[in-house]
Amino acid sequence: MAADIPLAPTQPGRILVVEDDAPLCRILCSALERAGHRVEAAPDGLVAATSLREGAHEVVLLDIGLPFIDGWRLLDTLEGRPIPAVIVISARGDERDKVRALDMGADDYLTKPFGADELLARVRAVLRRVRGTAEAGRLVRAGDVAVDLGTRRVTRGAEEVRLSPTEYVLLAELARHAGAVMDHRTLLTRVWGPMYAGDRNYLRTFVQRLRRKLEADPADPRILVTEGRRGYRFGEPGAPGP
Repeated sequence: MAADIPLAPTQPGRILVVEDDAPLCRILCSALERAGHRVEAAPDGLVAATSLREGAHEVVLLDIGLPFIDGWRLLDTLEGRPIPAVIVISARGDERDKVRALDMGADDYLTKPFGADELLARVRAVLRRVRGTAEAGRLVRAGDVAVDLGTRRVTRGAEEVRLSPTEYVLLAELARHAGAVMDHRTLLTRVWGPMYAGDRNYLRTFVQRLRRKLEADPADPRILVTEGRRGYRFGEPGAPGP
C-alpha cells in the first residue's frame, strides 16, 4: 500500500485499526489520519478486544490473522454489543472467507494488497451507512416488522431488532419501496456503491442475515421476499409506501 498518495480530507470518523503487521499498521493509520480521521491501533486480538469493549468506534479495520485472539473470534465477540461497521482486511482472497466474514457480521471485505484510495473509499462508504440521514415521520410495516426511517429503529412485534449499519441501510432501502421489487444492481449500487454493482454475494449474504433476525421462518420468508431472478421485495406486492 502506497503511503505517499495525496488523500482528500473527509468528515472525521472514529476508527480502530486491528493489525499485527507493525509497518502496515503504521501506513494504514497514517493514511487515515491524513484524511482527517481519529485513529486508534491494536496490535493483537487481546488489545483489540479491550478496545472494542471500552471504545466508541464507528469503523473497525480488522485483520483476520492476529495473535492471541484471531479476527474470526473478534467478530463473534461483537454479538450483543453496539455494532460498529467492520471492514475485514485480509491476505485471504478466497470467496469462502469473504462470505464467511460477511455472514459473521462484517460490513465489507478488503483483500491485501490494496491502495490508500481504495481503503479511504471503503471507509467513506461505511461511514455514510453508519451515520445515515433521518427521515422524519416515516414508518413502514410488513407483517410484525416496523421500520422507523426517522429514528432508524426496527422492531419485530414489541422487541427492538439490533442491526448492523449496513443491515439497516439495506432494510431501509427496501422499506422505502415497500411492495415493489428492487433489482440486485440497484440495491448493490445504492447500499454499497457503484463498485459493488455486480457482487451479488454481498446482497445475498445480507438478505440472509436480515431474514434470520426478522422472519418467523427464514426458509419461508414473508418480510423480505425473493422475486425470482429479478431482486427482492419488502412486504406484500403493491403495498403502499410510507
